[in-house]
Amino acid sequence: MASAYEQIQSISFGQKLIPKGIFNRFRQLRPAIGKNYGMNNLNKLLVVAESNYFKDDLETKSVFKDAEKWYFDENCLLIPDEKEKDVQSWVDENRTPFNNISKSMKEVLNEANIKYDDGLLEEFSYYKNYFLRPASVKGTDRSFKKDCKQIDREIAGIALCGIIDIIKPDILIFTSKYAWEEFTKYCQNANLVFENTEIHFVCHPSSPHWNNKNGSGKQNFESLLRKYWLRN
Repeated sequence: MASAYEQIQSISFGQKLIPKGIFNRFRQLRPAIGKNYGMNNLNKLLVVAESNYFKDDLETKSVFKDAEKWYFDENCLLIPDEKEKDVQSWVDENRTPFNNISKSMKEVLNEANIKYDDGLLEEFSYYKNYFLRPASVKGTDRSFKKDCKQIDREIAGIALCGIIDIIKPDILIFTSKYAWEEFTKYCQNANLVFENTEIHFVCHPSSPHWNNKNGSGKQNFESLLRKYWLRN
């Protein structure tokens, strides 16, 4: 039987909108699925971030500001070579904001005396781009909210639902309230319910609120990990 990662690579969902399939058009944006996902006395955890961002100087190398071209044009520039590594879900865990996530995960695992792979990414799955089109940058604003079109919402919802159907996470944590809100709306409009998956959100790990006590950041993230990631 094919692994979850192999299934993600071979199954092409979203073909009614994108004929070749969402993750055939955007191969670099597939989720990273750890080899120990759902093992080592841990439930299946999927962490979902909001999106990448491209600065204006990439407009000559990518159609990222044009949603229709980004998703549908056959002969257009999508992800420049210099951004290939940045957009992938396989990331260096020492980079911010992922560093804040990995610190919390290690803290919870160490507290429970659970051994884990040195790379940590092998213990769960990570999907870096809920919205598959990069955000633009306006001053210090790198969020996707200012750029979002209806087609972004639809394709993002289809893609994540397809991922959930394949890798069947027990717990899904968004590191973006906006992405969580849009996915919740998508599921409501489509009458979709994932009864076997707990779905929550925390604030962005780079947010100044991440370390606030009694906030929606680090403390909440670790509480969700203890409650749903660790097998009781």
